[in-house]
Amino acid sequence: MRCTSCNTEVKAKENFVMFPCPNCGKTIIVRCNSCKASGRKYACSECGFVGP
Repeated sequence: MRCTSCNTEVKAKENFVMFPCPNCGKTIIVRCNSCKASGRKYACSECGFVGP
């Protein structure tokens, strides 16, 4: 599994979040703790939605 923002591999025991795209709900967004904390943007590969 990789962070949607920075493409870093996340492991099960690390702190990260997973959630469906807030716009289309078709893609699962994965964010590592670093990207989540710094507010890095992510983009949905399905609909192109960009979030903080």
